[in-house]
Amino acid sequence: MRYYAVMDRQYLESLGKDQLIDIILGLMEQVQILSARVSTLEAQLNTNSSNSSIPPSQDGYNKPAPKSLRVKSGRSSGGQCGHEGSGLKLDRVPDAIVEHKAEVCRNCGADLSGVSCECIKTSNVVDFEVVVKVIAHKQMSAICPNCGTLNTGELPKEANHSMVYGSGLRAFVVLLCNFACVGMKKISGILADVFGVSISTGTIANINAMFAQNSEPILDEIKARVYESPLIHKDESGLNNNGKLWWLHTASTTELTYKTAHPKRGREGIDDNGPLEDYSGIVVHDFLAPYFKYKKCQHAMCNAHLLRELNWVADNTDHTWPDKMRTLLCEMKRIKEEYLEKEKFELSRYFVNKFAAEYFAAIELGEAESPLNPNSRKQTKARNLLERFAKYKIEITRFVHDFNVPFDNNLAERDIRNAKVKQKVSGAFRSDEGIKNFAKISSVIGTANKQKLSVFNTIKGIIAGTVNSIFTKSKPQLNSYLKSMKLPRFAYE
Repeated sequence: MRYYAVMDRQYLESLGKDQLIDIILGLMEQVQILSARVSTLEAQLNTNSSNSSIPPSQDGYNKPAPKSLRVKSGRSSGGQCGHEGSGLKLDRVPDAIVEHKAEVCRNCGADLSGVSCECIKTSNVVDFEVVVKVIAHKQMSAICPNCGTLNTGELPKEANHSMVYGSGLRAFVVLLCNFACVGMKKISGILADVFGVSISTGTIANINAMFAQNSEPILDEIKARVYESPLIHKDESGLNNNGKLWWLHTASTTELTYKTAHPKRGREGIDDNGPLEDYSGIVVHDFLAPYFKYKKCQHAMCNAHLLRELNWVADNTDHTWPDKMRTLLCEMKRIKEEYLEKEKFELSRYFVNKFAAEYFAAIELGEAESPLNPNSRKQTKARNLLERFAKYKIEITRFVHDFNVPFDNNLAERDIRNAKVKQKVSGAFRSDEGIKNFAKISSVIGTANKQKLSVFNTIKGIIAGTVNSIFTKSKPQLNSYLKSMKLPRFAYE
């Protein structure tokens, strides 16, 4: 970049023609460089959670207006006229009944204690009381009067020391720490304040570690069932582990959640989460490059991520192809939903050809507006996005040709969101064992939720040794699904 001293009119008039031309060309070069720099900085300032993958927490105070894919129905928000109410209902017989009678007449002061009365209104107050029980388990022995053998009674599994915490209290600790994402110090305070039980943060960590260890057989079953499912959602998110960046990996289905923590995001972390090398179903993910190294499975892309990236190109360039592609994806989603409402599970030939033609038209428009720069290895963000749409057209549109495939990867993102809440509350994990235990416990809790089980009772049963499995349904049949699955029928294939 050239720099020029301050030049007044008199100085410029004294220069020759060739000198003036050199100055003008130099200034034009500076303008081009600075304009490019301004455009880059403006694009960075315009990057937010609505047009990129950065989380909403990093938007700061200039949060963008939400852009919803939903079409306004024209109706006011809230419950609609004629809808069936679902208010608070009494689902048990009251434990106590208290009658509130008038003692004296409010007009003349006469005594009403002996006057018959009737109930005109009932108000049921739902409340609870915390009762802590200390149960002394005494192991008794007796000598058989017949043979003289000494016989002893069996203690319950949890009564393995002279003073221990019961399965209910330990389950509540695990629930608060991993489901409610309360910090250990606060849990200690809550237990002391509500229950009158003092538990140190070290004991809370040990309770979590012991539960994670006891959950190993159930975790093995969850993992096996996940990778026998015909479709898996995969995602990963960074977490602070004692000052180091670790990654929480998840493999999710509508009925299962399996999480692992690993210091690597790429293939090592993915392999640690499960045997994807031999998986032959469909994997929904967010375009992370290592996933494409697995060749036996089919891939489906998260279109919610693509819509945000299309928003970025539309917001920061004058290109029109992102709007066309964005409109097309939303129309595909709408048509699929209409088909599902009518219990139809395959697109008509009309829509197959229509979507194929519009997809290619958007790509051709992008080629004109975002051309390849052959003189540079680094292409613009718009060009890179266009090439992704051109290369992965099957994976991007798989959701509309196989109705079992969702439009986005929100299922995995919802499963992993609790970890971000945990980190926001606690700040960071303190050890490798702690972050791995959180992943294990989250897998059990997430799966129990999807199985519509009581999370507390499930945790309590695992601790007590009375719950060895949290499944009631048989395993999914992957091979039969793949045989019946209809592959994409794009007109341009």
